Amino acid sequence: MTGSRPDPDGAIVFSEITRASAPWAGHGPIKVDWRLSARDGTYKISDILIDGFSMAANGRSQLEGVVERNGGRAQAILAVMRQQIASASAR
Repeated sequence: MTGSRPDPDGAIVFSEITRASAPWAGHGPIKVDWRLSARDGTYKISDILIDGFSMAANGRSQLEGVVERNGGRAQAILAVMRQQIASASAR
């Protein structure tokens, strides 16, 4: 952890991952920020920002693409999620 600051919903914790082994050695650390939301007296991770890119926003964007590619049908998201679960279970 390299620091933290309050956020309207909780806090943001700053961290860095150092890449010490080849082929990434010498490329500098990866900045990872953890957005924490306070709920029921505990903190839960609500987003992870890697080098400034929000994983939550990226996930929303991917889901919007699924809907768009399937004629605006939001039900397509469920089919994609079921497929991903089946693939993960098969490993």
